Amino acid sequence: MINKNKLFRQIHIYCSLFFLPAALIFALSGLLFLFDFHSSIGMEEQDYILEKKIEKGEEQQQLLNFLKEQGIKIPSNTQLKTGKKNNTYVMGGVHYSIIMTLIGENQYKITTQTRSVLGDMMMLHKDKGEWYFSVLSVGLGIVLFLLYISGLIITFFANKKERKGQIIVFILGLLVTVILFYCSV
Repeated sequence: MINKNKLFRQIHIYCSLFFLPAALIFALSGLLFLFDFHSSIGMEEQDYILEKKIEKGEEQQQLLNFLKEQGIKIPSNTQLKTGKKNNTYVMGGVHYSIIMTLIGENQYKITTQTRSVLGDMMMLHKDKGEWYFSVLSVGLGIVLFLLYISGLIITFFANKKERKGQIIVFILGLLVTVILFYCSV
């Protein structure tokens, strides 16, 4: 016969240990966002000017040529994407990227950006990286839900001595959360 209390404790322990590193990344980056730090924290930037007429559709090749000629590190992802601002192109990933912006007739500003580890974590928190970490993030969200459910089951059903106090603390936490939620929106 399966001991349900032991099973829930095992699920709770092993899932929490596996996802602890991801949870710490989200906790730290979330706190940094709350205290108004941005993903540019510790970022290193270098600017260059490219003066050349670039035909439509030749931007990627011309940028790669410029990077090679100047001895600038080429990002692992060389796909050129249109940036958020007009006349801006972006190449690279979360940690290292190249931005090419048209600043005048036949004149481009090339900016290299290298983020710090904290900046990388904040970008991953916002799901701006590759899909690999997104899978872990979704897993963490599901597991957090399961951890709290299994924790409640362990607490309310396995530990009968302190059940009244635990229920009072849960209700108090629920009331505080609802009141602060209501006041904040």
